Amino acid sequence: MTGLARRLLAAVTVVMPPSRRGWGKALLAELDYTGSRRGRARLLLGAVRVALLPSPGLADYGRAAGRAALIAVIAWVPVGAGLYLTNVVFPAQHDNGFGDVAMFLYLIVTLMAAGAAVSRTVTGAGRPVVAGTVAGLVIAALAMATFAVIDNAFLSVIGHQQAMIDGFRLSGAPSMRAYVNGTLEATAPGVALLLGLAGAFLGILGAKLDRELNIARGRRSR
Repeated sequence: MTGLARRLLAAVTVVMPPSRRGWGKALLAELDYTGSRRGRARLLLGAVRVALLPSPGLADYGRAAGRAALIAVIAWVPVGAGLYLTNVVFPAQHDNGFGDVAMFLYLIVTLMAAGAAVSRTVTGAGRPVVAGTVAGLVIAALAMATFAVIDNAFLSVIGHQQAMIDGFRLSGAPSMRAYVNGTLEATAPGVALLLGLAGAFLGILGAKLDRELNIARGRRSR
């Protein structure tokens, strides 16, 4: 069993990233002083766990994506509440142009903030791109989910909006629910693509703007 454990541990060490192979060789040396079968199994499992850990660069990308997703979720809370209020509690017959512009600007600021926040905590030129893209995709998913819940749960209210009535008449759909869900399914890929690409660009822009502001503050403090 010791010979089998050594061969397995040596194979795992080979597939480790170069920066971790020294640790794998140290485990091979430790194997000579491990007499129990349970101890050898623990050494082997530990080596497998280290081999499967992402490299430091990928881990940084993962942290950037996680932070950006959290920012997007937090930023969407007031937007989702606003959509509920304007579509269900205080429904309007026509779209509010001012509200659409305000939401558009808010999303731009959110995607830029994702890139700026990640650039402060995670190093690397590509991190703001990842952060902005992830934030855009998360917002797209939350937007589609929010509209799906509102439109289906409150169809009796949504169905009285003039834009919905006009669209339903032209669609040829068998029911208002089928029209609403079909529209959401058709627009979801485009929304995800648009916000993902916009997030990549705005993430870079936000990180650059934040960097320039920090440089300007540093000059003023001198």
